[in-house]
Amino acid sequence: MEKLVSSWNNVQTVPEKYIFPPEKRPGNVTFNASKSIPVIDLEAIAISQDRDATIQKILKAGQDYGFFQVINHGVAEDLMNDTMSVFKEFFELPEEDKTSFYC
Repeated sequence: MEKLVSSWNNVQTVPEKYIFPPEKRPGNVTFNASKSIPVIDLEAIAISQDRDATIQKILKAGQDYGFFQVINHGVAEDLMNDTMSVFKEFFELPEEDKTSFYC
């Protein structure tokens, strides 16, 4: 994967080894919108030392939904806001400026 990422500016097609064969690809994936997004509380690890249960919640959320929300992770809100600002600035750049970061 590292080789693929380091050469993204030269890639025209996805290499075969990164493509699932048709029989292993997910079929018609359905999502029950009535269910809420799974929330993983990382504070539970620090307080109750219930690491295994938290890991199981992460695995289940990943398998069932493919994503989850993490709370009480310890990352300062200012840092998260600053990071989002940098992401937005990057994606607003012209394509040629963005590709210069890939080399």
